Formats: sequence, C-alpha cells, structure tokens
Amino acid sequence: MSYAAPNILNYYIGKGVVSFLKDGELVWRELGNVPEFEWTPQVEKLEHFSSQSGVKTKDRTVVLQKSATVKITLEEWNVDNMAIALLGDVSVDSNGRQVIDIFSENSISGQLKFHSTNEVGPRYEYHLLKVEFIPGEALNPISDEWGQLVLTGDVSAVAGSFGTCTHIGEEDSES
Repeated sequence: MSYAAPNILNYYIGKGVVSFLKDGELVWRELGNVPEFEWTPQVEKLEHFSSQSGVKTKDRTVVLQKSATVKITLEEWNVDNMAIALLGDVSVDSNGRQVIDIFSENSISGQLKFHSTNEVGPRYEYHLLKVEFIPGEALNPISDEWGQLVLTGDVSAVAGSFGTCTHIGEEDSES
C-alpha cells in the first residue's frame, strides 16, 4: 500500500543496506555501513522550437539518451571494499595475508542493491542490473576523521533495463 499525497507518512529519512554481486560471483556481499548512496540520472534531450512567430517557442522535447551514475560512500575498509577502491584483484601471499594488486583491473562490475531499513517514510529496494565502478576520488589513509571510501559507478542497461525500484512497505504509523 502506498499513501496518496498529501500525507506526512510519505516524508522520508533514508537508511538501508547496500549489497554488491560482483560479475562472476554467486553470492551477494554487504558493503557495510554506507552513509551516502546517490543516484544521478543523465538525460540528453533534443528540443524543438517553432519559428513561426516573432519569438521562438518550444513545441517539443524528445529524449535522445539515458544514463546514470551512482556514488556510494563506504566506511568499512575491508579487503573486498578496498579492492573496488583500488581496482585490484585479491590474492594471498606466502604468509597468508591478503594482498590487493592495485590497478590490476580497469573496472569492477556487478549488480548493486539498496534495501531500505528506514523507520520514517516509505521503504524501497533498488536493484541496479549493471554497475561498473571506476573510482575517481581520493583515498585518504591518514585522517583525524572516520575514513571513507568513495566509489563512483556508471549504471548501464541490460536488455533495455537499468534495474528496478520496488516499493517494499511503509513506516509503522504507530511509531
């Protein structure tokens, strides 16, 4: 059920769990605490203007191209998250330590899910079918603040679909 507007139960304070299924793997992996998850659409339009009067007026707009990016901020510096941030493969050395081969990959691709766990507002699950992470932000291993890994990924369509956004519930109206 979804509440029709206007309704204060539609106000939203977002919380949720972000998971990644890397291409070639079979098990979804939670990315840990993710304080920021941004979806940014890019839509290229072609506008048409009538020139039949003294001032041109727009009379049609068509969409030529659709794409999107995601930007997520991770706070858990585990080896798998670091491998995405460093575009690397993980191996084990002779001492049993995990080693990331920095820039051994050009990108890290897979599916991405966000599952709402918020207590305020409607809950949704986003399932992006193809995200190609190519990090481009600084990684700062020295700081007086909580360390963060910022990942940016290009979202691509698979068989014409970028993914889904499913309404999975409402906040408890008694809370």
